[in-house]
Amino acid sequence: MGQAIYERLKKLIDKSQRALILLHLYPDGDTIASSLALAAYLKKIGKSVDLAVREDIPKAFAFLPGTDEIKHDFLLGDYDLIFAVDCGDAHRTGFPDRLEKICKSHPLVNIDHHLKNNLHKIARLNLIDEEASAAAEIIWDLLRYFGAEIDSKIATYILAGIYFDTGGFQHSNVTVKTLKIISDCLRLGGRIALIARHINGSKSSAGLRLWGIALKRMRVSPRGIVTTFLTASDLKECGAKSEDASGVINLINSTPSARLSILFLELPDGKIKASLRSESEDVDMAEFARLFGGGGHKKAAGFIIEGRLVEKGGKWRIA
Repeated sequence: MGQAIYERLKKLIDKSQRALILLHLYPDGDTIASSLALAAYLKKIGKSVDLAVREDIPKAFAFLPGTDEIKHDFLLGDYDLIFAVDCGDAHRTGFPDRLEKICKSHPLVNIDHHLKNNLHKIARLNLIDEEASAAAEIIWDLLRYFGAEIDSKIATYILAGIYFDTGGFQHSNVTVKTLKIISDCLRLGGRIALIARHINGSKSSAGLRLWGIALKRMRVSPRGIVTTFLTASDLKECGAKSEDASGVINLINSTPSARLSILFLELPDGKIKASLRSESEDVDMAEFARLFGGGGHKKAAGFIIEGRLVEKGGKWRIA
């Protein structure tokens, strides 16, 4: 990313007094941790900062300081600079109509590692790096360029974002640069053991029961397509939330014969969320997801559609 865009961002930040950082719908570890890292820096230089997201923050990430201060709504007139972190799409912010209005009078900075989309068109600045393993890598780059003081808390945020989006440093999106950032964050006091314990070891009994249902329903086709699904009734029966299904897709994708994997998750609001994973070089999950209005990366993507999972004649389908 060129020096010019960082200088333009620095001017916007210098002129601002109160910033708003938007996380994406169904917030995951990268959007949460990256946004918190950016907020921590802005606060260090004397800015007032709020973070906002439509849904609750999953319990697995409650160990990150500041998650309890993230809002679920905001007033347009309260801010003079807006950031969208890891959102990729205006609808994915959860506030698409409000975002279009606010962009007419407020600068929007789009920080993302996904393919360009409609947010790219309305943003004043786009910090996009499709080669980055996570949005946290982009936040790291801009903080380093600004000469920010990166303490243990910020280093832990950056580590958490990368850890989540790389599946614990296991996915093929890990690069030499990623490992260098991880090393630097550890040197600065990043708490990787804490991150691993909470992200990997925070499964509730309800969540484990839900995983059991997903594994029981798992099917592997002769062509290596692994699929499973979870209904809203499954969540209710287990006493689980949709966030408890996080990680199922990576688990079924570890099937040795898997060429690609799909998890269909019925949400309480009458929608179905599809999570897509692959480790095959000849499969593009992002292209597949875009057919249904979604997006992501070549090996990790997803989409959300209207519908319900219904059973008919012993077979399940989307209605």
